[in-house]
Amino acid sequence: MSRIVRSTANQVVSAKLAALSKLSCQPGGRGAGREAAICQAVVELLNETSYESVTMDAVAARAKASKATIYRRWANKDELVVQALQGMVGRRDLPLPDAGNLRDDIVALIAQQMKDPVLAAVNTASLKVLAYAASSDPELAKGMREAIRDAQLAAWQTLLQRAHARGELQCEVDAALTFEVIQGQFCARTAVEAQALDIGYVEHIVDDVMMPVILHAGTASPVPPVPPVPAVSTTS
Repeated sequence: MSRIVRSTANQVVSAKLAALSKLSCQPGGRGAGREAAICQAVVELLNETSYESVTMDAVAARAKASKATIYRRWANKDELVVQALQGMVGRRDLPLPDAGNLRDDIVALIAQQMKDPVLAAVNTASLKVLAYAASSDPELAKGMREAIRDAQLAAWQTLLQRAHARGELQCEVDAALTFEVIQGQFCARTAVEAQALDIGYVEHIVDDVMMPVILHAGTASPVPPVPPVPAVSTTS
């Protein structure tokens, strides 16, 4: 039964990625279509297996392309993976939520990413690559952070800056630090506990973890009172 569920899920992801591939390759002609098919193959394979198991041979077979075609465009597997994931994220031009308050903006942003099957597939793939690279390949980890994490962090920072401008936060909040907190929560949920993310869990984390952290960080610390200077005795 579990095999059937995984197979069905992979078919849904593949169909959505294929639709995106067709849309993205129309303006660029055959070469762009071939590149899109290769990038699609990378994301699909990373959703089905580990980073170590994804080979150039497997990508070529899935994309129905020759290895020579792949190596003409990408020097190695690391470069291919980073650019494939970056390209998929770059083609998802989703508007930032603007609900008028930070809490609802955060929930809407996460829900938007959860409901988008392409972003969900890219996020799954990215976690697998980062899990491998964190301990084995610092250069790959750096490339992944710059390609994927930075784009997500920029959206997160925009939401925090809006909240500050609206007066919800007294001072600016460290976007990178708070982003790491929510990333850690979701990684623990999916990778450690092997449980799915749903909107109920997202709202729980936002309400009970993220908003208290953000509001505390965004509250200006009171200036401590200056202690009185002790009187200097003039008696001898």
